[in-house]
Amino acid sequence: MATSWQADSGDTDAILRAVRRVARALALASRDLARQHGLTAPQLMCLRLLNEQGALSAGALAGALSLSPQTVTGLIDRLHARELVTRVRSETDRRQVRIGLTDQGRGLIRAAAPGLQDRFVARLDTLETARRAGLREALDTVVTLLEAEALDAAPLLAPGDSLACVHEAGTRGAPPRPDEGDGSAAPTHAGDGPGA
Repeated sequence: MATSWQADSGDTDAILRAVRRVARALALASRDLARQHGLTAPQLMCLRLLNEQGALSAGALAGALSLSPQTVTGLIDRLHARELVTRVRSETDRRQVRIGLTDQGRGLIRAAAPGLQDRFVARLDTLETARRAGLREALDTVVTLLEAEALDAAPLLAPGDSLACVHEAGTRGAPPRPDEGDGSAAPTHAGDGPGA
């Protein structure tokens, strides 16, 4: 008969394995996206948003992606360097710059197959409301246990962003290497993460 400690240890191990599997699934999906298209998950999300809504200001992009303006600026810089987006000054207000898709950017979106996030969201939508609420509560608990409540996070599946500052400073415009995860950087405090 298992002692309470052994039972607790088994639960703990199972939870740790589950969290590790999630982290690995995200890292593998990010690596595949980088290898196939030279993109990070936030970059692809940005391109898709521009494709759906048309040209937007950097501030509007930051709000829609739930990312800090600093993060979105770096993201746009890298997409612009690859000629996937354009920067166009407003004719009515020269201080305003709108970000739009290039033909190359549209072609890349068409070429990108549905990824892990698309499949996850489709499956999540099939769950009953009560089960989704329970899942959200459980994940909120995991975030609290990991002391990650203050981290800047867009609503997308991508691994942590610890390498973005290095990527942005050293290889601006170059696609992320497959071993760099999603190329975004874990901020030191909420809303202050350079990367994506």
